[in-house]
Amino acid sequence: MVTYSSMKLEFLALKWAMTEKFREYLLGHKCTVYTDNNPLSHLQTAKLGATEHRWAAQLAAFDFEIRYRSGRSNRNADALSRQYSGSEALAQYLPGTPAPIALQHGPLRDPVVVATQSLVSALPGHSVSDLRSLQENDPLLTEVLVFLRQKTQPSVSDRRSLSKRALALLRQRKRFVEHDGVLFRRAYRSDGGEEILQLLLPASLREETLHLLHQQHGHQGMERTTELVRQRCYWPGMSNDIRDWVQECQRCQVAKDASQVSHSYMGHLLASRPNEILAMDFTLLEPSRNGYENVLVMTDVFSKFTVAVPTRDQTASTVAHVLISEWFYKFGVPGRLHSDQGRSFESALIAQLCSLYGVTKSRTTPYHPAGNGQCERFNRTLHNLLRTLPLPQKRDWASSLPQVLFCYNTTPHQGTGESPYYLMFGQEPRLPIDFLLGRIEEPRSGEVQGWVAEHQERLRLAFGCARERLLAAANRRKERYDQWVRHAPLFVGQRVYLRDHSFRGRHKIQDLWSSVVHQVVGAPSGEGTVYTVAPVHDLHRVRNVHRNMLKAVVEPMEVVDQPPCSPPLPEAAPLEDSYSSDSDVWLLVSESSQPVDAPSAPFRVPVGTSVLSVPGRGQASAPAATPFQEPSSADLNQPSTSAQALRRTTRSGAGQHSNIHRLPQAPSSPTTERVGRALDPTSNLQA
Repeated sequence: MVTYSSMKLEFLALKWAMTEKFREYLLGHKCTVYTDNNPLSHLQTAKLGATEHRWAAQLAAFDFEIRYRSGRSNRNADALSRQYSGSEALAQYLPGTPAPIALQHGPLRDPVVVATQSLVSALPGHSVSDLRSLQENDPLLTEVLVFLRQKTQPSVSDRRSLSKRALALLRQRKRFVEHDGVLFRRAYRSDGGEEILQLLLPASLREETLHLLHQQHGHQGMERTTELVRQRCYWPGMSNDIRDWVQECQRCQVAKDASQVSHSYMGHLLASRPNEILAMDFTLLEPSRNGYENVLVMTDVFSKFTVAVPTRDQTASTVAHVLISEWFYKFGVPGRLHSDQGRSFESALIAQLCSLYGVTKSRTTPYHPAGNGQCERFNRTLHNLLRTLPLPQKRDWASSLPQVLFCYNTTPHQGTGESPYYLMFGQEPRLPIDFLLGRIEEPRSGEVQGWVAEHQERLRLAFGCARERLLAAANRRKERYDQWVRHAPLFVGQRVYLRDHSFRGRHKIQDLWSSVVHQVVGAPSGEGTVYTVAPVHDLHRVRNVHRNMLKAVVEPMEVVDQPPCSPPLPEAAPLEDSYSSDSDVWLLVSESSQPVDAPSAPFRVPVGTSVLSVPGRGQASAPAATPFQEPSSADLNQPSTSAQALRRTTRSGAGQHSNIHRLPQAPSSPTTERVGRALDPTSNLQA
């Protein structure tokens, strides 16, 4: 850059200013560049070097005009590069020399009051008072806060009216702590690391929280989003809510592929005689010496006999001309013409041709080449055969194409067991090797009638054997293919997304599915795979689509809290979790005077009380509610001892076998069994 001329330096500055510094302001707008460098103003006609040409190419995207302005008139630009330096001015004075200073006297101004504005965070947030108010007004947390702040346990009647999620919270109330009136839950990280505090999230904040941690956090998957939420919040059933939220995310459904891609059943395209179904397709090759690059492939589905014709284009007129001249006139008119949905095959000209000759036209579903599998498979075989040609012949592959096709048609096919030539014409072809080995057998004179009958019998047997082998091969392929089927049938009226194939060029970060929602208007029966769909806003625009190109829309569902437990709980589980204390443990026992099937209101009995000494309902009542105590940090770190406390008993026969000699006993009554289950401390424990 030191050796750059003044014009080149000015040109470099112009390139930097327009392409880097002010690109966002200048791109798309017409601008004028003023410069005091006269040669730069003639940039359009100047002789430039390689470096200047690269700079000019970068400036080609801008619409600008260069005008010359003399240096005397260009002071606004010179002032930026010639700023006043205080050190240079002070250097002109000798040390100790007084410097004149001009003092300006003016009237005193009145003081101005400047209003200050407090800073407001640009991020959404809730204060402690807001969180406390939201928790107190939350329907679910309101059920729990009543018992937590009163430090009491709910009675049996209270538990009947509580929802399942409220009961789940009360079972782990020993893990709740309160900071500034806001309730948190003690938990540990998934890796067993340090303890964290999870905010008991009100229902009004769940949607906002999930939106910030999923939509605004990269649309990550279910497990990663769940881990993000668990490190900060907690509410009963959060795993299911997060799963539903991620599955119902519209951007994730459109942009991401399913973890298990739909893999539908395999179908068959079978024929029972030659020229019954003619499949055709185009394949594109390298340009040959004579200018051909397109090949129209036509193959008979039954005999596998194939004709490939090089063409210069893929127009409908070319297809019609090749069909008539290369197949209809030589092998007859087929009964059915099968192809993909290419424009040249679905044009009005081909439809008129099929109508004129009485040919049925069928096609595959869009972007599903497996529907024309025989042509697609032969294209790969043709590529392999042409790839093995010597280099001189490979450059002129169009001239070698008839020889390659003759080799293919005269070789026995694995699916039929016979050569395509034999099934198509009823006789084996004469190869040069047959003349060398002397295997040519001419029919004798006078035996023509016998030869015709024998020939017909051979063809009948060959056709029958070919049908059986084709069907057996198709069943084997289907059996192997259907082992990996992941087919979820769709029903009429269901909303679906279509696989998006509209993009061109690079599309690694484009949406995989179209955002236009479609509706299923026709569904196949059995193992069918072709569905009829239409846009939800225009149900008249129907189209047939393969099942693999469809993805069911996950409809959003409103998260509803669990309803209260309406039926009575004769054997309700204790609300103690792993942090419950050892004292004042009560069990729930039903009255023995009521029948087993009748709903009874259980009441509390201390663990140490004998069953026979339990008073009736009118004689005794449940003791006062047990006071609630917050767990200390030492209790949280120690292992739970509630299981050992529940096994303690004060009965006189503790530790003695009730039936040492295993004598016969009368069957226990239902009431005794129920009381025994109530006294069993492990029968009512819940996870």
